[in-house]
Amino acid sequence: MVHAKVAARGIEGYFTNWIGVLDALSKTDDISNNTPDGIHLMKLLYEAHRNEIISITRLNEKGIITYSSSNSKIIGSDISTQKHIQELLKYHQTTISDVFTTVEGGKSIALLVPIFQGTNFKGSIGILINFETVAKRYLADIRIGKTGHAWVVSRDGIELYSPEPGFVGKSVVENLKGFPSFTPMLNEMLKGHQGYATYQFDQASGQKIKLATKLAVYTPVHLKNTFWSIVVVSNRDEALQSLVSFRNRLILIILVFFIFGMIFITIGTKAWLIVKEEDKRKKAEAMLKESVEQYHKIYDNALEGMFQVSLEGKCFKANRALAKIMGHDSIDAVFASTRFNDDQLWVDSAEKNRYIKLFNEQDVILEFETQFRKVNGEIIWVSLNTKLLRDENGNKLHYEGFILDITERKENELTIKKKMEELQWHYDIAINRELKMVELKKEINSLLEELNRDKKYN
Repeated sequence: MVHAKVAARGIEGYFTNWIGVLDALSKTDDISNNTPDGIHLMKLLYEAHRNEIISITRLNEKGIITYSSSNSKIIGSDISTQKHIQELLKYHQTTISDVFTTVEGGKSIALLVPIFQGTNFKGSIGILINFETVAKRYLADIRIGKTGHAWVVSRDGIELYSPEPGFVGKSVVENLKGFPSFTPMLNEMLKGHQGYATYQFDQASGQKIKLATKLAVYTPVHLKNTFWSIVVVSNRDEALQSLVSFRNRLILIILVFFIFGMIFITIGTKAWLIVKEEDKRKKAEAMLKESVEQYHKIYDNALEGMFQVSLEGKCFKANRALAKIMGHDSIDAVFASTRFNDDQLWVDSAEKNRYIKLFNEQDVILEFETQFRKVNGEIIWVSLNTKLLRDENGNKLHYEGFILDITERKENELTIKKKMEELQWHYDIAINRELKMVELKKEINSLLEELNRDKKYN
C-alpha cells in the first residue's frame, strides 16, 4: 500500500505542476491569439521539457490543430472526434485523457487546459506526455518478490500500464476474462475506492504459469476530470515463502535436537551443540554484516539527500548527496554545522515556521518546496519529504526523510514567468501608443474644420 500511495501521490503532483504551467500560459494574449510571440513561447517551453513531453499543441474552439511543436504537417488536422477532445469542447474544463495513440504515433497522455478571452472559449493549449516516461518514473521500479508488479486502470476499466504484453489499451475485463475472483476488486476500483483483495491468475510477464493466488492493494489517482487506479500485486506463495522456509528449518532443528538429545547425554553432546550454535551465529553475523553493507551502499549512493534529524533539529545521519546539496565537502561537515531549524539554512523564516506548524498537525510532509541557503551562501530551491518517527507508545523519536534539489525546475518556471511579463509589457506599450495616435488624429481633424478644410482622417 505504501508503494501504491507513493506512486499515486507522485503522479498527481506531476500533473498538478503541469496544469499550473499551462494555466499560466493560457491567460496570455499571445497564446490566446496564437501570435508569433505565443508560438515562440510554446517552443521555449517545449525545448525546456522535451525529455518528458512529446509535443505542445494549440487547438482552436472547434478542435482543429493550429500549432504543434513536433509535427507541422498535422497543423489544420481536425481531432474533435477523439474522446478527450469531445470532453474538452463540451465542458470547457481542464481535461486529462487516458492513454491513446496520437496522430504523431506512440502511446501518450494528453493534458489540455482551456483558453478563454473574457467568457469566450478560444480552444486549448495542451501537451502530449510520453506515458512510458511517467510509468518509468513512478511504476516500473515497483517490484515485490520475483513476479510482483504494479499496473494501472482507467475509470472505464482500460489498462493504461501493465508489464503483461498486449494488455495496455484493452479492457481489464477482457484481459482477465475467465478469472471471476477478480471481479469484486475491479468493481471497487472503478468506484475510486481503496482497499485490499485476492484473486487468481495464470500469467506472469506474458508467460503461462501455474494458477496462482495474487495478493493485491489498490488506491485511486485523482486527476481533475478523471481518476485512475493503481494496483500493486504480489504472489501469495512468494509472500509466504520466507515463513514456509522458517517453518521447515524449525522442524528440522527440532528433529535433530530430539534424535541427538536421545543419543548424546554427555558433555560431548553439549560441546557439539555449542559448536553448531557457534557456526550458526557466525553465519548470522555474516548475513547481518552483508545486509548492513548493502543498506549503507544504497543509502550513500542515493541521488536524493537523505537525513535523520533529532527533535532539536540537529542532523545526526546523512548521505553524500545531502552534503553535496548543502554545499559541504563531507558528511562530517553536515553533522558539525547543519541544524534544520536554523534561520541561516532557511531563506524565509516564515516558511520554516509553516513547516514546523505542519509537523504539529501531522507526522508526514510530502513535497514541501522552499529555499535553502548553502554553506557558501548560494540559495537553492529544494523539495522536502519528511516524516516523524515515534516509538510503540507514541512518543516522538526523531525526523527522517530526503531532499531533492529542484533549483533548475524553478528557474525554468521563473524564465517562463519573466517572458510572459515582458510580452505583457510590450503589449501595453503598443496599446498606449495606438490610443495616443487616435487622439492626435482627432485634434488634426478639428483644426482642419476650423480652417474650413476637409478632414484628413476618417
